[in-house]
Amino acid sequence: MSLGEKWRADSLVQFAVVDREEDVYRVAEQLYDLENNRHELRAETSSPFYRATVPFAPRLFGSGKTTFCLSYLELVQRFRETSLSSFASDPSRKEFFDKLREAVLLYVDLTELEPTNPIEEKRNLKWAVYYLMVETAYLSVGEEPKDEEDVYKKSRTRSYKLVKKIRTILNMRTDQFLLVAFDEVGVLDSRGQYFDLEVNDGRVRPYNDFFGILWELCLEDNVFFIVVGKSKGLSIKNYTASVSKVLLHFISLSPLDSFSIVEFLEKSHLKVRTQCRVCDILCSSSFSVNELAEALLEYTGGVPGLLTRAVNMLLNYVQTRGQPFVLKEECLSCMKEDVFRTVCSKPFVTRISTLDESRRSVLDMLLMMALYRIPFKADDELNSGSYLFDAVTEMGFYRYPIDDNTFQVLFPKMFIINLNNASSFSLLEKILLGSLNMEPVDCFFSSKCRVFEGIVATRLVLILSSKVRNEFRELLGRLSAIWKDMKLPIHGPSPLDYMMSVSRGEARSESNKKRKTYGNNEWERIFHAALYFDRVSIPVEANSYSPDIMFKLQSPVKLKFLMVGVAFKGLRKSEGIGWSDIIEEAKKFLYPVFNEFLSQALECYHCMLIIVSTKLALNVASELGNQSRCYTSGMRIGGNSFTIPPNCELVILCERDVEMLIDREILNGLERAFSTSDNPPFGDLGFNLLRRARDSFMSLQESWNSYNSSVRSIIGSARCEWNMFENIL
Repeated sequence: MSLGEKWRADSLVQFAVVDREEDVYRVAEQLYDLENNRHELRAETSSPFYRATVPFAPRLFGSGKTTFCLSYLELVQRFRETSLSSFASDPSRKEFFDKLREAVLLYVDLTELEPTNPIEEKRNLKWAVYYLMVETAYLSVGEEPKDEEDVYKKSRTRSYKLVKKIRTILNMRTDQFLLVAFDEVGVLDSRGQYFDLEVNDGRVRPYNDFFGILWELCLEDNVFFIVVGKSKGLSIKNYTASVSKVLLHFISLSPLDSFSIVEFLEKSHLKVRTQCRVCDILCSSSFSVNELAEALLEYTGGVPGLLTRAVNMLLNYVQTRGQPFVLKEECLSCMKEDVFRTVCSKPFVTRISTLDESRRSVLDMLLMMALYRIPFKADDELNSGSYLFDAVTEMGFYRYPIDDNTFQVLFPKMFIINLNNASSFSLLEKILLGSLNMEPVDCFFSSKCRVFEGIVATRLVLILSSKVRNEFRELLGRLSAIWKDMKLPIHGPSPLDYMMSVSRGEARSESNKKRKTYGNNEWERIFHAALYFDRVSIPVEANSYSPDIMFKLQSPVKLKFLMVGVAFKGLRKSEGIGWSDIIEEAKKFLYPVFNEFLSQALECYHCMLIIVSTKLALNVASELGNQSRCYTSGMRIGGNSFTIPPNCELVILCERDVEMLIDREILNGLERAFSTSDNPPFGDLGFNLLRRARDSFMSLQESWNSYNSSVRSIIGSARCEWNMFENIL
């Protein structure tokens, strides 16, 4: 079987629509708001602050927006006894809800929008929209659309005549709700040129004209709208609200969680054999649907379009070989295959791989936000007139909602193989992509912002892998004889590894699930298995019973290994950290590592803890002599209250040397942001702070690239000289 035949994305399944209760409820509220205040739109003396309410889903490729539109009324029926029962419990809403359950949906695909006859209305957007609605109504009942001239004579561009015409075609009662769903509204970006549009502030904005048409239709009784499919959703929403009488309300359409994916797999079935559920075909007695859901969430991020494509490919594979998956690892190995991920994600990553220069300039920062889990607000700006909310959409990323107004940047693992192979991506971008590929999905959904650790860890990757001499490596070489013996630079640069955390007690485990936590008595296992060479690791949980960053080094000439932990202390202590804080970190790391592993291990194993603090207490700084210092085995600190265990070292960086890892302006910005929150959003951190962090990475990357270029140049020159020498001979 060839690779192309093995991984086919043919659609075999009738997929169920799941996990949209909150979206259905919100849209029902917004439609009710329009119905309840329609009289305000008609009254000449109405409040200038009231606007027609229209639910709006900005374009997110594969988010399920079209499916949501087409199945909205079906979902209303499904949830009437659950989430919508509370909506209908209010007597003032019950009559509305009863009529909504009997509504008729008219789905209008705006990709079919084009100028149409009669000739005098050829450039009239309003008439083009009206005729497309009539044409769609005819097609929905299986009739041939009438001639444009004929329809124009009967309805022209008068809203009440249009609504009456559509009701007649659809055989609707006068009091029956008509719900019109407009899909792919983004086509107005390109097709607006075919129409005479209003000019605002010297610019043509087709969305103002379009939503102006909808506002006029909202004056008619029992007519409602849903609009989906535009990239710059926030810009459109803000501008439309400022110049028109329409207020757009976002439909979140968030990615699915593992519980919803289980429901999705259990309710979806084959198109031909409807009694055959997807989960029964893919799973066996030893491989549960819950495990399948976890595997799919890990690689698709729960994005509906990516999820359905992955399921179709797995089904094609299973049916071709004639048996289901027996183990979770077997299913995961399929989804890890480069060809599987390439075929599955290809329709999704085109936008990212063909970004223009203005968008490429913020790609690495969005990758940092995804990796460090920096939340952002809907109105956060990248720069004047450019919103982060829109940039995430335009670049092919996804928004995962934390609450109504707060989101995280979601970047599915399925995308990464396509982008890692692209030569146009920078070294930093490849490190970030590789790190996202290694990060457990549980980390994304559960842990808080780890931006400080993430920035330092990224710099460490670049520092440890750079072939150019740098001051931080030389400093540690002067302080520690063990460090000096280690092989540097490491082979890399390599991705960050968000490893499993270390708990104070025994390891936690769950049946049929990967262990999430090491016990504090398992340092031998951690030393040998969890930390690999050429990898910088960050514990998933911020309160892990271990340092904030760990990595392992090896001597190139001797059998010698060094585990290094980096602990951050005193970020919020104005008085600085004292010996008690330092000893607390040393006891948390050096003692258990020695007791559980080094005391029984060969002499070749060593451990080092580096204390990084933005401010040291006066007595600590005084004893250090305002310079960094290394305490080796047997030395005592803190008034002889702690003794460094055998084969261990404790390095305390002075405040000046901390800036080798992270510069002062970035430190100050992080301290301000974290002073009020454990999970500061993008707005508190600021675009300039992230850009400065990015620039600090780029400066190290440029040194790395410069060295490689020099080496290639030297090798090239040597080859030329050798060729000349051979010619002489």
